[in-house]
Amino acid sequence: MKITVTGSAGKLGQWVVRALLETRDGAAHEVTAFDRASGPEQPGVRALAGDVEDLGQVCGAVAGADAIIHLAAIARPNVAPDDVTFRTNVMGAYNVHEAAYLLGVRRVVSASSQAILGWDYRRRDFPPAYLPVDEDHPVRPQDPYGLSKEVLEAVARSYARKGLETVVLRPNWIVTPEDRAQLHRQGGRQATGFKMHSYIDVRDLATAFRLAVERPIAPGTVLFVVADDTTLTEPLSEALPRLMPAIGDQARHLTGNRAAISNARAREVLGWQPGPSWRESTD
Repeated sequence: MKITVTGSAGKLGQWVVRALLETRDGAAHEVTAFDRASGPEQPGVRALAGDVEDLGQVCGAVAGADAIIHLAAIARPNVAPDDVTFRTNVMGAYNVHEAAYLLGVRRVVSASSQAILGWDYRRRDFPPAYLPVDEDHPVRPQDPYGLSKEVLEAVARSYARKGLETVVLRPNWIVTPEDRAQLHRQGGRQATGFKMHSYIDVRDLATAFRLAVERPIAPGTVLFVVADDTTLTEPLSEALPRLMPAIGDQARHLTGNRAAISNARAREVLGWQPGPSWRESTD
Protein backbone atom coordinates (compact mmCIF):
# COMPACT_ATOMS: atom_id res chain seq x y z
CA MET A 1 0.00 0.00 0.00
CA LYS A 2 1.18 3.55 -0.79
CA ILE A 3 0.84 5.77 2.28
CA THR A 4 1.63 9.46 2.79
CA VAL A 5 2.51 10.46 6.36
CA THR A 6 2.26 14.17 7.19
CA GLY A 7 4.34 15.35 10.12
CA SER A 8 6.67 12.44 9.46
CA ALA A 9 9.65 14.02 11.21
CA GLY A 10 7.82 14.61 14.50
CA LYS A 11 7.89 12.73 17.79
CA LEU A 12 5.19 10.33 16.63
CA GLY A 13 5.76 10.54 12.88
CA GLN A 14 9.17 8.89 12.96
CA TRP A 15 7.75 5.87 14.77
CA VAL A 16 4.75 5.63 12.44
CA VAL A 17 7.03 5.59 9.39
CA ARG A 18 9.10 2.88 11.08
CA ALA A 19 5.98 0.80 11.79
CA LEU A 20 4.83 1.10 8.17
CA LEU A 21 8.20 -0.11 6.90
CA GLU A 22 8.16 -3.28 9.01
CA THR A 23 7.94 -6.30 6.74
CA ARG A 24 4.87 -8.48 7.23
CA ASP A 25 3.99 -11.39 4.95
CA GLY A 26 7.05 -10.54 2.87
CA ALA A 27 6.00 -6.96 2.06
CA ALA A 28 6.13 -3.48 3.54
CA HIS A 29 4.24 -0.32 2.70
CA GLU A 30 5.62 2.37 0.39
CA VAL A 31 5.83 5.61 2.35
CA THR A 32 5.90 9.27 1.33
CA ALA A 33 7.19 11.26 4.31
CA PHE A 34 5.85 14.83 4.17
CA ASP A 35 7.10 17.42 6.65
CA ARG A 36 8.34 21.00 6.70
CA ALA A 37 11.87 19.62 6.85
CA SER A 38 12.34 16.52 4.69
CA GLY A 39 13.99 13.67 6.52
CA PRO A 40 16.92 11.53 5.43
CA GLU A 41 16.48 9.21 2.49
CA GLN A 42 15.84 5.61 3.44
CA PRO A 43 14.71 2.52 1.54
CA GLY A 44 10.97 2.50 0.91
CA VAL A 45 10.55 6.19 1.78
CA ARG A 46 10.13 9.20 -0.48
CA ALA A 47 10.93 12.28 1.62
CA LEU A 48 9.23 15.56 0.64
CA ALA A 49 9.47 18.97 2.28
CA GLY A 50 6.26 20.95 2.36
CA ASP A 51 3.57 22.66 4.39
CA VAL A 52 0.12 21.22 5.15
CA GLU A 53 -1.28 24.75 5.13
CA ASP A 54 -0.68 24.83 1.34
CA LEU A 55 -3.32 22.76 -0.47
CA GLY A 56 -1.25 22.51 -3.65
CA GLN A 57 1.73 21.10 -1.79
CA VAL A 58 -0.49 18.60 0.01
CA CYS A 59 -2.00 17.48 -3.30
CA GLY A 60 1.48 16.90 -4.67
CA ALA A 61 2.44 14.82 -1.66
CA VAL A 62 -0.66 12.59 -1.63
CA ALA A 63 -1.16 12.05 -5.37
CA GLY A 64 -1.23 8.32 -6.05
CA ALA A 65 -1.52 7.36 -2.37
CA ASP A 66 -3.92 4.71 -1.13
CA ALA A 67 -4.10 6.27 2.33
CA ILE A 68 -2.88 9.26 4.35
CA ILE A 69 -1.81 9.32 7.99
CA HIS A 70 -2.21 12.93 9.06
CA LEU A 71 0.00 13.82 12.04
CA ALA A 72 1.25 17.30 11.11
CA ALA A 73 0.14 19.84 13.71
CA ILE A 74 1.28 22.14 16.46
CA ALA A 75 1.26 19.51 19.17
CA ARG A 76 0.26 21.49 22.27
CA PRO A 77 -0.60 24.99 23.47
CA ASN A 78 1.95 27.65 24.31
CA VAL A 79 4.54 26.74 21.67
CA ALA A 80 3.01 29.20 19.17
CA PRO A 81 0.50 32.05 19.43
CA ASP A 82 -3.02 30.74 19.95
CA ASP A 83 -4.26 31.90 16.55
CA VAL A 84 -1.32 30.21 14.82
CA THR A 85 -1.97 26.94 16.64
CA PHE A 86 -5.64 26.98 15.70
CA ARG A 87 -5.11 28.04 12.08
CA THR A 88 -2.27 25.58 11.44
CA ASN A 89 -4.14 22.59 12.85
CA VAL A 90 -7.49 23.40 11.26
CA MET A 91 -6.16 24.29 7.81
CA GLY A 92 -3.91 21.25 7.84
CA ALA A 93 -6.87 19.01 8.59
CA TYR A 94 -9.00 20.62 5.88
CA ASN A 95 -6.28 20.53 3.22
CA VAL A 96 -5.42 16.88 3.84
CA HIS A 97 -9.03 15.73 3.63
CA GLU A 98 -9.76 17.96 0.64
CA ALA A 99 -6.69 16.71 -1.22
CA ALA A 100 -7.67 13.11 -0.48
CA TYR A 101 -11.20 13.72 -1.75
CA LEU A 102 -10.06 15.51 -4.90
CA LEU A 103 -7.45 12.90 -5.81
CA GLY A 104 -9.35 9.74 -4.91
CA VAL A 105 -7.28 8.69 -1.91
CA ARG A 106 -9.31 6.02 -0.15
CA ARG A 107 -8.65 6.69 3.54
CA VAL A 108 -7.38 9.41 5.88
CA VAL A 109 -6.32 8.49 9.42
CA SER A 110 -5.80 11.56 11.61
CA ALA A 111 -4.33 12.28 15.03
CA SER A 112 -6.71 14.03 17.38
CA SER A 113 -6.02 14.22 21.13
CA GLN A 114 -7.47 13.36 24.48
CA ALA A 115 -7.24 17.13 25.07
CA ILE A 116 -10.50 17.36 23.15
CA LEU A 117 -12.26 16.27 26.35
CA GLY A 118 -11.40 19.65 27.87
CA TRP A 119 -9.58 18.96 31.13
CA ASP A 120 -5.95 19.23 30.08
CA TYR A 121 -5.90 22.96 29.30
CA ARG A 122 -9.13 24.20 30.85
CA ARG A 123 -9.83 27.67 32.19
CA ARG A 124 -12.82 26.57 34.31
CA ASP A 125 -13.48 23.30 36.13
CA PHE A 126 -16.29 20.94 35.16
CA PRO A 127 -17.01 17.33 36.10
CA PRO A 128 -17.13 14.42 33.65
CA ALA A 129 -20.49 13.05 32.55
CA TYR A 130 -19.32 9.59 33.62
CA LEU A 131 -16.20 7.52 34.25
CA PRO A 132 -14.46 5.77 32.68
CA VAL A 133 -14.69 7.99 29.61
CA ASP A 134 -15.28 6.47 26.17
CA GLU A 135 -15.78 7.83 22.65
CA ASP A 136 -19.41 8.76 23.36
CA HIS A 137 -18.47 11.17 26.15
CA PRO A 138 -19.10 14.86 25.33
CA VAL A 139 -16.08 16.90 24.24
CA ARG A 140 -15.72 20.33 25.86
CA PRO A 141 -12.38 21.97 25.00
CA GLN A 142 -11.76 25.48 26.30
CA ASP A 143 -8.41 26.20 24.62
CA PRO A 144 -7.35 26.77 20.99
CA TYR A 145 -5.43 23.48 20.76
CA GLY A 146 -8.27 21.30 22.02
CA LEU A 147 -10.72 23.29 19.91
CA SER A 148 -8.57 22.72 16.81
CA LYS A 149 -8.84 18.98 17.42
CA GLU A 150 -12.61 19.23 17.77
CA VAL A 151 -12.70 20.98 14.39
CA LEU A 152 -10.39 18.31 12.90
CA GLU A 153 -12.89 15.65 13.95
CA ALA A 154 -15.74 17.69 12.44
CA VAL A 155 -13.79 17.92 9.18
CA ALA A 156 -13.29 14.14 9.18
CA ARG A 157 -17.03 13.55 9.76
CA SER A 158 -17.93 15.92 6.96
CA TYR A 159 -15.73 14.12 4.45
CA ALA A 160 -16.99 10.73 5.65
CA ARG A 161 -20.46 11.90 4.62
CA LYS A 162 -19.09 12.46 1.11
CA GLY A 163 -17.65 8.95 0.89
CA LEU A 164 -14.09 9.33 2.17
CA GLU A 165 -12.99 6.69 4.67
CA THR A 166 -11.95 8.71 7.71
CA VAL A 167 -10.54 7.40 10.99
CA VAL A 168 -9.51 9.54 13.96
CA LEU A 169 -7.28 8.29 16.79
CA ARG A 170 -7.20 10.09 20.14
CA PRO A 171 -4.00 9.51 22.14
CA ASN A 172 -2.97 11.29 25.32
CA TRP A 173 0.60 11.81 26.55
CA ILE A 174 2.81 10.03 24.02
CA VAL A 175 5.59 8.29 25.93
CA THR A 176 8.92 7.61 24.22
CA PRO A 177 11.20 4.79 25.43
CA GLU A 178 13.19 7.46 27.30
CA ASP A 179 10.03 8.84 28.95
CA ARG A 180 9.00 5.32 29.87
CA ALA A 181 12.35 4.58 31.50
CA GLN A 182 12.09 7.79 33.53
CA LEU A 183 8.56 6.91 34.67
CA HIS A 184 9.85 3.52 35.77
CA ARG A 185 12.76 5.03 37.69
CA GLN A 186 10.50 7.56 39.41
CA GLY A 187 7.82 5.03 40.19
CA GLY A 188 5.20 7.09 38.35
CA ARG A 189 3.84 10.59 38.84
CA GLN A 190 2.02 12.38 41.61
CA ALA A 191 -1.45 13.76 40.86
CA THR A 192 -1.23 17.55 40.60
CA GLY A 193 -4.64 18.35 39.14
CA PHE A 194 -7.88 16.82 37.86
CA LYS A 195 -7.38 15.18 34.48
CA MET A 196 -7.33 11.67 33.09
CA HIS A 197 -3.64 10.93 33.80
CA SER A 198 -3.47 8.53 30.84
CA TYR A 199 -0.60 7.84 28.45
CA ILE A 200 0.40 5.70 25.47
CA ASP A 201 3.74 4.22 24.46
CA VAL A 202 4.75 5.73 21.11
CA ARG A 203 5.42 2.25 19.71
CA ASP A 204 1.93 1.03 20.62
CA LEU A 205 0.44 4.17 19.09
CA ALA A 206 2.43 3.75 15.87
CA THR A 207 1.09 0.21 15.60
CA ALA A 208 -2.45 1.53 16.02
CA PHE A 209 -1.94 3.97 13.13
CA ARG A 210 -0.62 1.16 10.94
CA LEU A 211 -3.62 -1.00 11.75
CA ALA A 212 -5.95 1.94 11.09
CA VAL A 213 -4.84 2.06 7.44
CA GLU A 214 -4.81 -1.73 7.01
CA ARG A 215 -8.03 -2.90 8.66
CA PRO A 216 -11.58 -2.55 7.31
CA ILE A 217 -13.11 0.25 9.39
CA ALA A 218 -16.39 2.13 9.08
CA PRO A 219 -15.99 5.73 7.83
CA GLY A 220 -16.18 8.34 10.56
CA THR A 221 -14.71 6.10 13.27
CA VAL A 222 -13.12 7.79 16.32
CA LEU A 223 -11.01 5.78 18.77
CA PHE A 224 -9.20 6.48 22.03
CA VAL A 225 -5.76 4.86 21.89
CA VAL A 226 -4.46 4.81 25.45
CA ALA A 227 -2.71 2.40 27.80
CA ASP A 228 -4.60 0.13 30.19
CA ASP A 229 -3.21 1.90 33.26
CA THR A 230 -2.32 5.42 34.42
CA THR A 231 0.83 7.40 35.12
CA LEU A 232 -0.04 7.80 38.81
CA THR A 233 1.23 6.11 41.93
CA GLU A 234 -2.24 5.92 43.50
CA PRO A 235 -5.58 4.62 42.22
CA LEU A 236 -7.80 7.10 40.41
CA SER A 237 -10.63 6.02 42.71
CA GLU A 238 -8.75 7.91 45.41
CA ALA A 239 -7.00 10.66 43.44
CA LEU A 240 -9.87 12.00 41.30
CA PRO A 241 -12.46 12.62 44.06
CA ARG A 242 -9.80 14.38 46.10
CA LEU A 243 -8.90 16.62 43.17
CA MET A 244 -12.53 17.33 42.19
CA PRO A 245 -15.04 16.46 44.93
CA ALA A 246 -17.92 17.35 42.57
CA ILE A 247 -17.52 13.99 40.78
CA GLY A 248 -18.94 12.19 43.80
CA ASP A 249 -18.54 8.43 43.44
CA GLN A 250 -18.04 8.38 39.65
CA ALA A 251 -14.46 7.09 40.05
CA ARG A 252 -15.34 4.29 42.44
CA HIS A 253 -14.60 1.59 39.84
CA LEU A 254 -11.17 3.02 38.94
CA THR A 255 -9.33 0.93 41.50
CA GLY A 256 -5.79 -0.38 41.28
CA ASN A 257 -4.12 0.93 38.11
CA ARG A 258 -7.32 1.11 36.04
CA ALA A 259 -7.40 3.98 33.55
CA ALA A 260 -10.05 6.70 33.35
CA ILE A 261 -10.34 6.32 29.56
CA SER A 262 -11.49 3.08 27.96
CA ASN A 263 -9.52 1.61 25.04
CA ALA A 264 -12.08 -1.16 24.50
CA ARG A 265 -13.29 0.19 21.15
CA ALA A 266 -9.75 0.44 19.74
CA ARG A 267 -9.13 -3.15 20.78
CA GLU A 268 -12.30 -4.30 19.06
CA VAL A 269 -12.07 -2.23 15.87
CA LEU A 270 -8.31 -2.42 15.25
CA GLY A 271 -7.51 -5.79 16.79
CA TRP A 272 -4.98 -3.77 18.80
CA GLN A 273 -3.72 -3.99 22.34
CA PRO A 274 -1.15 -1.93 24.25
CA GLY A 275 2.14 -3.43 25.33
CA PRO A 276 3.29 -3.90 28.93
CA SER A 277 2.88 -1.09 31.43
CA TRP A 278 5.76 1.22 32.35
CA ARG A 279 5.46 -0.44 35.78
CA GLU A 280 6.56 -3.78 34.38
CA SER A 281 9.36 -2.96 31.98
CA THR A 282 11.61 -0.17 30.70
CA ASP A 283 12.26 -1.85 27.31
